Amino acid sequence: MKKFYAMLAMAVVPLMASAQFGVVAPLHVNGNQLNDQNGNKVVLHGVMDTPSPYFNHNRWGYTCTDNNVSACINYYDKVFGALQNPAKGTYCNIFRLHLEPGWTNDPSKQSTGSETGEANISRFSAARLQKYLDMLYWPIAQKAVNHGMYVVMRPPGVCPKELQVGDYYQEYLKTVWNIVSSNSTIKQNAGIVSLELANEPVHIKNQWGYDSETAMRDYFQPIIDIIRRNGFTGIIWVPGTGYQSQYQNYAKYPVNDSNYGYAVHVYPEWYGASDKSYNHQNFITNFKNQVPVVTSKPILVSEIDWSPEKPGTGKYNEFGQWVASNYGTWGTASTSKWGNAWKAVMDYYGNISMTLTSIDDYLDVDAFLNNGTIKAAFDENVECCAKACFYWYYEYSQKDYARNTTNQNNNNNNNQNNNTTTTTTSGDKLIPSWGDGSNFIPEGWTTVDNGSEMQAGSASRGPRVMRFADGGEMTSAFYAREISPDRAGYIEYGGKSGHNLSLVYGEYLLQCNIAAWKGSPYVKCEVFDPEGGVLASRIVKASCNVNGNNSSKIQGSAVLAMSFYSMIKGNYRVRFTPVADENGNGGNWVEALIGNVSLQYRGNPLAFKKANEVPAGWKLVDADQVKPTGDAGSGPRVFVFNGGGEIPTGLYIRQSDASKAGYAEFGSTDGYGMTLKAGQYSLSYNAVAWAGTPYVKCEVFDQSNNCLGSQIIRCSKSVDKNLNASTYGSAYGVVNFYAPRTGNYRFRWTPCADQWGGSGTWVEVVFGHIKISKGSANANARERMIDLDEQTTAIEEVSAAAKEDDSWYNLNGQKVNAPTRGLYIHKGKKVYVK
Repeated sequence: MKKFYAMLAMAVVPLMASAQFGVVAPLHVNGNQLNDQNGNKVVLHGVMDTPSPYFNHNRWGYTCTDNNVSACINYYDKVFGALQNPAKGTYCNIFRLHLEPGWTNDPSKQSTGSETGEANISRFSAARLQKYLDMLYWPIAQKAVNHGMYVVMRPPGVCPKELQVGDYYQEYLKTVWNIVSSNSTIKQNAGIVSLELANEPVHIKNQWGYDSETAMRDYFQPIIDIIRRNGFTGIIWVPGTGYQSQYQNYAKYPVNDSNYGYAVHVYPEWYGASDKSYNHQNFITNFKNQVPVVTSKPILVSEIDWSPEKPGTGKYNEFGQWVASNYGTWGTASTSKWGNAWKAVMDYYGNISMTLTSIDDYLDVDAFLNNGTIKAAFDENVECCAKACFYWYYEYSQKDYARNTTNQNNNNNNNQNNNTTTTTTSGDKLIPSWGDGSNFIPEGWTTVDNGSEMQAGSASRGPRVMRFADGGEMTSAFYAREISPDRAGYIEYGGKSGHNLSLVYGEYLLQCNIAAWKGSPYVKCEVFDPEGGVLASRIVKASCNVNGNNSSKIQGSAVLAMSFYSMIKGNYRVRFTPVADENGNGGNWVEALIGNVSLQYRGNPLAFKKANEVPAGWKLVDADQVKPTGDAGSGPRVFVFNGGGEIPTGLYIRQSDASKAGYAEFGSTDGYGMTLKAGQYSLSYNAVAWAGTPYVKCEVFDQSNNCLGSQIIRCSKSVDKNLNASTYGSAYGVVNFYAPRTGNYRFRWTPCADQWGGSGTWVEVVFGHIKISKGSANANARERMIDLDEQTTAIEEVSAAAKEDDSWYNLNGQKVNAPTRGLYIHKGKKVYVK
């Protein structure tokens, strides 16, 4: 399994994709790729769904009637917010919308004909399609766009098994797409919305009723012609036969159009691949044999899912074949076998977008609706498609995405005007995009030039946002300068009323691109915490000098990637200052360009959550080998204890060989940094023995590898290798240390054989409930106490409290009359007095 969080360089590196993931900009077909308006390659990943009471498990109602329209739209609006929420690990940027026939069928009509289910169109009403296109389908699509997802629409229902050129179903599809492609709002959003002509044709004959290599083309070409005559210029997805698995005839007789791709379906047992036959190269070859157009046109796999076999009664699939039951998907297979083989196909061709067959195939919808939890469906089983796609979609979000191309001089990325295409950004964009307009100072930014602040709005000279005609890595960039070393010049976000940068506890990643307007400038980036102190700082030399010409193409710009750790809830500020050298000295006429500014929340890596993984941001060493982050079925990893206790989730570490290193460390992984300001700190944790009675050593290191504090404690509580055990009675450790300067620090935990830190073989420890605390500078030192058991978060601010006249005990259970500095038991809780 690919690791969930890629390591991100914290120095000057090539342009990285994460800065703009979630942008929705018009797409078109270019050869076998999707491109945005700037020519960037785009590959999309998401889900499909149908607004049906049945398929939505009656979450918004029980009937497709007018009184449920608002509830249905609101349901999707809410769920879309969970499908693309990078801060919580979701990265969908395409939604396939089924124009559900429950809305387009006229209930007053009598059902006729031999076809059953959704293949029976005898009750279809063109008037109802027109009505609900405006009233329901487009509003749902608009919500998806507003949440950073492209939309592909498929017609109501599924194809009958036997089709013939000129038949009634072809006329039905002409009617459907004539109505949809004539809609002014749909046409205005061409490039954002695409059309998939039919769902799962099985067999198509020519107009005389015979098999023919031209039948597929002749069936769909007249429909395409209608769509284009109506003025819809967006992408059309053309289906094949064999339930959308056979495309050989298109290689010889393609449709006539300039902006189309092919919509394909993929399920286990198709293309000669299954859990019994999952050779990667064979899957790649078989896919090309059946879909040879993959080399000439972009592919959208508009239906795919899988989960492993599960004891049960089984079911009949769409072919009428009996298959063993699984976890709730159409396809039965496991990620480690069939799933990884399919990923090899996508990675090999590089132009295959995909949508899982249902939102419920990706997201645990009920958990989200009930309590706001965003997690993969099927109980996060790593062998199911949901958890696999949580990993895959993150990986793909780092490349092949659309860039911002709308011309807006504001930060409103949530325009609800149904007739306006807007650029939307994903939920991790804590610093809003300023768009790609030109000659203005965006709202929310403090802009200082020559010692004076400039006002937001139009600006034809001086610091301002500029648009670069030839695009490149920055379609628009903020020109900032320092005219004189004794007069301030910088840009800053987070200091304006109404444009706060409110952060919570945890890890953040700040990124931007930096180029030179003229000369060889540097740029100093600083993060100010709510107390006004500099929490993180970095100086980067600009690259790509445009020589004062905004007609230039920015290529080869420097990238600043800086992580920092928020320990205080409140408003932060991010500042960019042009400087003359790597030491941050001021200069005369130092001019730089800053663009693609992105601030991402990456969660709290000190709070372990998911079982059987090496958590992101951690360095786990086992017998001298560093374990990759991501899912782990053995070795050091996160354990979840069903019996609860002080460590409901903990990190299992070990020394399996006394002659080789084994430890866990946080703060040394690129993209994750334990940033601390100068001051006094306490690092606390709990630990148990996985087996035996080992010890554990906790150490704190600065950037120069100096040990600032350490402690060895005995893990007298053992869970005896039982995950059902309770961790109550765990050992408690705390390391007090002083950080001499603002910077990055490292925390390390090492299993030991004895109280002196000696090595051993199979010394196994589980630790967790980590907290890092900083004292208040204004509080009386003896009266600053940290309730180390009270809060469930892994980070807390030290509170000042007066000592009460209740009894105090040391850790040996002896009563203490006047507690001094140290760790005590007070009112049944561990309390540290400083």
